[in-house]
Amino acid sequence: MPKRSGRCLLTVCVTLLLALGLLASPRPLPASQAPLTPVSLQLLWYHQFQFAGYYAAKAQGYFQEVGLDVEIRDGGYASPGQALDPVREVVSGQADFGVSRSDLLMHHARGEPVLVVANIMQRSPLVFLTLERFGFSRLEEIGHRPISVTLPGVDERISAETLATFLAAGVDIEALDNSAPSWNLQDLYSGLTQLIPAYSTDGPYHVRRQGEEPVVIRPADYGIDFYGDLLFTRQAMLEQHPERVTAFREAAIRGWLYAFENTEETVDLILAEYPRRHGDIDRDLLLHEAEQIRELMQPDLIEIGYSNPQRWQSIGNLYQAMGMIDAYDLDSFLFRPDPPGIATLLLKLWRWLLPIISGVTVVAGLAGYLFITNRRLKEEVQRRREAEAALQRLADQDGLTGAGNRRLFEQQLHQEFQRSRRAGHALTVILMDVDNFKQVNDEFGHLVGDQVLKEIVRVTRSGLRTQDHLARYGGEEFVVVLPETSLEEAYLVAQRILELNRAHIVQTDAGLIRYTLSLGLSELRDSDRDPWQIIQRADDSLYHAKHQGRDRLCVNTTHFLPQPD
Repeated sequence: MPKRSGRCLLTVCVTLLLALGLLASPRPLPASQAPLTPVSLQLLWYHQFQFAGYYAAKAQGYFQEVGLDVEIRDGGYASPGQALDPVREVVSGQADFGVSRSDLLMHHARGEPVLVVANIMQRSPLVFLTLERFGFSRLEEIGHRPISVTLPGVDERISAETLATFLAAGVDIEALDNSAPSWNLQDLYSGLTQLIPAYSTDGPYHVRRQGEEPVVIRPADYGIDFYGDLLFTRQAMLEQHPERVTAFREAAIRGWLYAFENTEETVDLILAEYPRRHGDIDRDLLLHEAEQIRELMQPDLIEIGYSNPQRWQSIGNLYQAMGMIDAYDLDSFLFRPDPPGIATLLLKLWRWLLPIISGVTVVAGLAGYLFITNRRLKEEVQRRREAEAALQRLADQDGLTGAGNRRLFEQQLHQEFQRSRRAGHALTVILMDVDNFKQVNDEFGHLVGDQVLKEIVRVTRSGLRTQDHLARYGGEEFVVVLPETSLEEAYLVAQRILELNRAHIVQTDAGLIRYTLSLGLSELRDSDRDPWQIIQRADDSLYHAKHQGRDRLCVNTTHFLPQPD
């Protein structure tokens, strides 16, 4: 009986102490009673799904729960070149938080006290749009055509991504016929300009809905891989109100998670509550934009808001190499949300364990808790590494076909060129173009055309060796880099590719589709100073194959594989 009585007494004491502990714990006031702190968020553009997380956080009360009354302001252009700049608004104190792009690092390096609070888009949506009827698909082909892009001298905003892309393309910026962009597709349709900046999330969609065929030029084609939209604030906000910065960040991330889990509801919210720039931003477009933004953010792969210092360092190094900045400091540029500190963990643990166990047990419990926390931390690090690897694979792949993209191809080409030069190995390249592909798109639609391109990659891979590199070079153009392969050996590989595709029939909802390829083949020569000379000869050979009637292989513009009877 004494033992039982002791247990009862212990139970009573534990219950009493636990009750006292809970009563002593600080509790937040209900939202209806707590005063809300007014803060403002300056968007980079007009209201679209691009900012869905902030709308959802406000509508679901996430901002209110952390004591914030948030005003969301749209952005954009009052007139060409006269942009509302979120950086200026935040630095001047006109807004508390803002949305911008990787240009922020340039602003910071130039002395402006901006601070990245969260990386929202892991990949940038910025592209350059032209139309198929204008007849060019590379920045190097602009010449004296009229264009409208955000380069120094014509626009108030800095677009580091645009400047870096044009510099990487080797374009003489001073020689361009460039004017301030209005971001209005009507300028493109009318021919007033032949190249404009756009977002991949909605620009090509608008153009196709207009009945035009867009040509998309991506910064990634030139090795420029920046972050997209970023949530930022000024340094003084962090110094004076660190809890406000943390609260805003956490509520916004909750909003983005909700927006992706409830896409249609969020689209309806935007349509009902937020005025759009023009009337053709309808439900179908916003739903399309939502899926495109999901691809840029990859919320299933990587935590929303995560900033990778190594990737930021690569961006900073690129800015330096191109002479855009002199130096940069990531420590004062990136907000690193504190994980639950030891004091916080101990406090939480103390409130629960003090009423029921002794000091020795507390220590044991802490050790166990810290062990579990450490294990979870290691798992999180591993998960992030895997997510980064997955993102890198996505960055190297063409989104439609799964072949390597232009950026990966250029990297592999330079590597193989240097390796061949050092070791004296042969190196050959095959350029491939789908014959009359526009007719497939016009007759059967772009979805069927996309299916044909996917099949071409699948069939072509079956004719390649493991060491060969296949990439999508342009719209319906593909390229194969053949390391340690003589011209004679490459000819056999190219012939096999030609015949495999010639014999293949694509089964689509629109019926059975046959297609053919034209191929140009070239090899590395002792006189070549850079790998682009190989590409130029392969391109000349491809042109010759087209000129000779298509469905054939040409080598150094002189030999071709005849079309079968």
